[in-house]
Amino acid sequence: MTDRSRRVHDDSIIIDGAFTNFSVPIPPTESVPDMMLDHIIDGGVTAVCHSLIADPFPMSAEEALMTLYDESIVFDAFPDKTVQILTAQDIEDAKTAGKLGIIFATQGMASIGTNMRYIWVYHKLGVRVMQLTYNERSALGCGCKEPVDTGLTRFGEQAVEQMNALGIVLDLSHCGVRTSLEAIAHSQAPAIFSHASVRALNGHTRNLTDDQIRAVAEKGGVVGLCPHSIFVEKTRGQRPTVNEFVDHIDYVVNLVGIDHAGIGSDNFYYDTYYTRLTRASFERTYPSFFGGYKPEEKHAIGFSKWAEWPNLTQALLARGYSEAHTQKILGGNFLRVFREVWK
Repeated sequence: MTDRSRRVHDDSIIIDGAFTNFSVPIPPTESVPDMMLDHIIDGGVTAVCHSLIADPFPMSAEEALMTLYDESIVFDAFPDKTVQILTAQDIEDAKTAGKLGIIFATQGMASIGTNMRYIWVYHKLGVRVMQLTYNERSALGCGCKEPVDTGLTRFGEQAVEQMNALGIVLDLSHCGVRTSLEAIAHSQAPAIFSHASVRALNGHTRNLTDDQIRAVAEKGGVVGLCPHSIFVEKTRGQRPTVNEFVDHIDYVVNLVGIDHAGIGSDNFYYDTYYTRLTRASFERTYPSFFGGYKPEEKHAIGFSKWAEWPNLTQALLARGYSEAHTQKILGGNFLRVFREVWK
């Protein structure tokens, strides 16, 4: 890593738009003997959007509330390493303190059932980002795996309105194209796609069309580009590199401008007992999701571990991005949206 890359990386507020699991340990290394938090902090990450309520196996409201309780214990157990993020200023303070900021988020909203009041409850308990649907149809709209996307429901409109009023960021990852476009149009605040890549470069159903990218940018939102191998590969089964991942960042920047690109890793995998259990559970619902890539191949070569975040900074600078533009992609754009939406 060059001295310039190291300086830019160290000076940046880095926000991962999608993180999923603090319970799966990271194998210790000689330089980082810890099994979780120190790896993320050592990689230079300032804050993660922690999808602690996710819908591959939908939770009830009671299960979601207990999960919020359980996950909040990390702040009691590691007050020297973590801080709960409730405001944009909290992210800046986490950077100054060298702690990991944790933003409570959801992937899907099945846990609210048909009771809008749970959105208020989740906000009171610290949830600051909520993804409208997962891959399938729900009471709010359609996910990207639905054969026919019937769009945002009236209940979905009400959910968007409630999130706007409370100051919760609307996340449209996993949503169907029509549902996401209608949600963006209905929202009075910027929305995000926390973790997806570009369909024009890779036709995966989880990737975004140009219309989705343009629509979210026109409202001031951000696309968190995701380095999943299955999202970024150019040839089926050929694991991509960090530079091929940067092609997806380039595409968004060229299409809608530098202010609308971010990063959402969706959790780096390490080949451990716990990861294999997690993966096997997920594959019972989505058996072909990983496209044949092994656990440690889930992400692009060179950007598949927390320790490799500096590689992305170097790749962006090498691609010709200025230092200021690199810092926007690494976290500045997400921070701008959070500052605008969170009240």
